[in-house]
Amino acid sequence: MSGLTINQKVISWVHGQLGKQVGRGECWDLADQALRKAGAHSSNTTDADADYEWGEAIKLADAGPGDVLQFRNYSVTTTTTTTKKFTDGTEDTETEEETVERPHHTALVDTNPGNGWINIVEQNAPPKGKRVQKFKMATRTMDIPAKTVHKSIKNPVTKKIAPATITTEVSIVVSGTVSAYRPEAPSE
Repeated sequence: MSGLTINQKVISWVHGQLGKQVGRGECWDLADQALRKAGAHSSNTTDADADYEWGEAIKLADAGPGDVLQFRNYSVTTTTTTTKKFTDGTEDTETEEETVERPHHTALVDTNPGNGWINIVEQNAPPKGKRVQKFKMATRTMDIPAKTVHKSIKNPVTKKIAPATITTEVSIVVSGTVSAYRPEAPSE
């Protein structure tokens, strides 16, 4: 892996760990080993409830592949409302809510497409638990533009298949903090 930047070495090593458990399976273990394998400093903070520092603090918007993220009291609640309107005036609305939490968590940036999203690599988090996995997370509160489709579905009143306009609205609420760090090589 010579000739690669530290960040390139970090993300290359992390990708090789997908589906595996690194160390004890703790989130900290993945970042620690990835940085050490890349020749960078690990966190100099070891208290179990500390806000770990992983190198040079950077803006989340500037985080790129191989950078480290430190989550604190982080929560993303996604509310999806689907409204089905039938030509006979019948209307049916369903609302689903899902919350993803990272109360005290460390992850690595896989890609940062921006627009309020970041793709991470992590372990010790749902759904795969202590195995290394990729996950897409929202970084800010936002409303996704509504999507409308027209199709024939079962009318809940008449119980017959009928044309309907189906509108889906998604609202995302983010709370807590995410700190981003650029890995640093030891000074010579």
